[in-house]
Amino acid sequence: MESQSLINIFYRHVHIKHDGRSRDPHKQRPVWFSHEKCFENLIKTIDNSPLKHHITLTIIYDGSIEEYNNDFISEYCKIPRIYPVQVKIVEAGSNVKSWRVALEQAILAPIEENSFLYFLENDYLHTMGWIEKTIELIGSNSKFDYLSLYDHKDKYIYPMYSELKSQLFVTTSHHWRTTPSTCGTFLVRRKTLIEDFEIWYSEIQDHFAFTELIETRKRILLSPLPGLSTHCMAGYLSPVINWEDQ
Repeated sequence: MESQSLINIFYRHVHIKHDGRSRDPHKQRPVWFSHEKCFENLIKTIDNSPLKHHITLTIIYDGSIEEYNNDFISEYCKIPRIYPVQVKIVEAGSNVKSWRVALEQAILAPIEENSFLYFLENDYLHTMGWIEKTIELIGSNSKFDYLSLYDHKDKYIYPMYSELKSQLFVTTSHHWRTTPSTCGTFLVRRKTLIEDFEIWYSEIQDHFAFTELIETRKRILLSPLPGLSTHCMAGYLSPVINWEDQ
C-alpha cells in the first residue's frame, strides 16, 4: 500500500568518530553545534507540529549495528511516536554510497508519486513551523520542482551572485525565491526524482547537479525568506535567525 504522507524524510546519519578515520571532514562549525542537537531539533519540530501526521521518517544509518546501538540516535528511535519511524542500517562507508542508498530507498519505498521526499543530511537545524510553512507552499499555486529550506548565506556574500535575480513568491505566511542551487539537502516530488534519477545517481556534485537541472530541464528550485533551516557551517548560517536557540 502506498504511503499517503505528504513529506517523507530520508535522514542520512553516519557514526562520527572524531578521529583521523572519521567521515566528518573537520568542517568549521558554530561553537554550539553537535549532530545530536540537529537530530533532537528535527524530532522536536516534528513532535510539536499539528501536521505531524503528514510526516514519515526513515533514518539511513551508515555504520554497523554495534555503532548504531552506541549512537545517541538509537535512544531517540526507541521512543514510540505517532508518525512512522524506521531505521535502515547500511555499511556504505562513503558519502556517495550512503547517498545512493537513500536514493534507492526513496525509489523503492511505497510512496505516492506526488508526495515529497525530503533528503536530509545530519548537520541541519530547522525552525519551529517548517512543516506547516512547507505544506502551505505545496498547497499554493507557486510552481516549483525542488525545494530547499536553507537560505544560503553565500548568495549574499559571494561576488558571483552580485547580480543574481530571483522571482519572488508569497504564501499566506512566508516569502519564497527562486535560487540557482542548493546542497544535498532538499525536497522533491517522487515523480520528479524518478525523472531526474540518473543525474542524482551519478557523482555530479550537488551544486552542479542543480545547475544542470535548471539549465537543461528548466527545473525550478525555491528557498524561503527567511530560511526555515540552516546548514550548520560557521559563517554560512541562514541569515536573520538565532540558530543557537532553535
